[in-house]
Amino acid sequence: MLLKWFINNEMRENRRSSVWEQSMGIKIFLGFIFLLIFAEILIGSIYFGAEFDKIFPDDDAIEKFNSFVLYGFALGFVVRFFMQKVPVLSIQPYLHLPVPRSKLVNYVLGKSTLAVFNFIPILIFTPFIIFQMAPYFSGLQVTGYILSVLFTVLSINFLSLLFKRNLSGNNTVTITIVVVLAGLVAAEYFEMISIADLSSKMFTSALNNPIWLLIPFGVSVLAYWLNFRDLKNHLYPEDNTRLKKTVKRSVSDFKYLKSFGEIGNLMSLELKLMIRNKRSKSTLIFLPIFLLYGFLFYPNPELYSANAWLIFVGIFMTGGITLIYGQYLLSWESSYFDGILSHIDDFDLYFRAKYYILVSSTIITFIITIPYVYFGTNILFINFVAALFNIGISSVFVLYMSTNNKKRLDLSKGAAFNYQGVSATQFLISFPIILFPILIYLPFWAFGLNNTGLIAIGVAGLLGIIFNKQLVGLATNRFLERRYIIGEGFRKK
Repeated sequence: MLLKWFINNEMRENRRSSVWEQSMGIKIFLGFIFLLIFAEILIGSIYFGAEFDKIFPDDDAIEKFNSFVLYGFALGFVVRFFMQKVPVLSIQPYLHLPVPRSKLVNYVLGKSTLAVFNFIPILIFTPFIIFQMAPYFSGLQVTGYILSVLFTVLSINFLSLLFKRNLSGNNTVTITIVVVLAGLVAAEYFEMISIADLSSKMFTSALNNPIWLLIPFGVSVLAYWLNFRDLKNHLYPEDNTRLKKTVKRSVSDFKYLKSFGEIGNLMSLELKLMIRNKRSKSTLIFLPIFLLYGFLFYPNPELYSANAWLIFVGIFMTGGITLIYGQYLLSWESSYFDGILSHIDDFDLYFRAKYYILVSSTIITFIITIPYVYFGTNILFINFVAALFNIGISSVFVLYMSTNNKKRLDLSKGAAFNYQGVSATQFLISFPIILFPILIYLPFWAFGLNNTGLIAIGVAGLLGIIFNKQLVGLATNRFLERRYIIGEGFRKK
């Protein structure tokens, strides 16, 4: 009865929402897209399930398939972490009622098992099990394998929710995830470990001896219990008071910026906005993916020998924050933009502070990419000229183009599947930043002057740095011409 009451109340809340009618068309469109994706996954799974032994004729089909499973689940964890919404129940209205907290928490966690990401592995595994396992193994063995997969899916589901929910209160979680993933990639690359062999042994053992399913079962129970305990301890707002105070102390003070005067204060405010708000913070979470982008290109001999690709990668990695954060440079402040217009006297300082934020981010990301020199000193040189270009040209270009964006942003919402504030301006910002340095390089490449082409990119960046005052002034003047148009757009909710 209590479960039925929860479900009925949530359905009423959704139907009475003011967004229900407005977003119906979007929901139908997204539903159609997801239906197509599911159909493609199912058709592909049936094909590979039936033909897998022919695709890999020299390997045992089951061991080969199982060698990919851990990679798939790792990818699923990353996708869930960035895209899966944490299931939310409006718990506060129930807290003053005689409803056990354990019932509320169990409902929230039970609801998470219905996420679409939990059904994708079923589509992928089912055809393979039918075509490659069922004819050769007993029902008990196949059942044990299926259960081990299902418990692994549940473990990934609960662990991703646990990490994602605690991310806003503890930045150590983000650093830990990035370090672990980078460590595993490095260990695999240097052949210190073989994740494929480990994956094959784990899941093949579950097929040969069903007793092995106790391991994924135990992990799923532990992950559920950790989620249960964490949610139960933080149901009431006052439970988070001490945590919020701790976070506030850790991110509120950038004392070293005060020595830069008014520009330092404006930079401090910009950094606080990045760290404190959900939309900006969830956008910056994608930055580690940008920094690991080199592993997709540098180990590949064909791409490694193509400087145009390496320039693209260098621009992409060193200009990550410029691309993903800078494209909404003014929209981040849309909720209090009228206050900015009325309180800031010198908008040249206002824009110069934003410019220094983008420049600092490029320098930091370039330093982080220095270890890629392991793949060759030319990588370091290309990333260096790419960083110069991002500092001198890309940062100023983003400042100028941001004055064309007048779409309001809600900072309390996450970035995944959130198209609020998205317009054609974002495409106009991203493509020139990526393509322009390649266009500088190509004429020199056509005459066999590869290094000269790279130097030309760096010189373009140096010219931008030398004349940054005049270039930032152009962006400021453009803003002064359009500030009231931008303000009018930001007022539209």
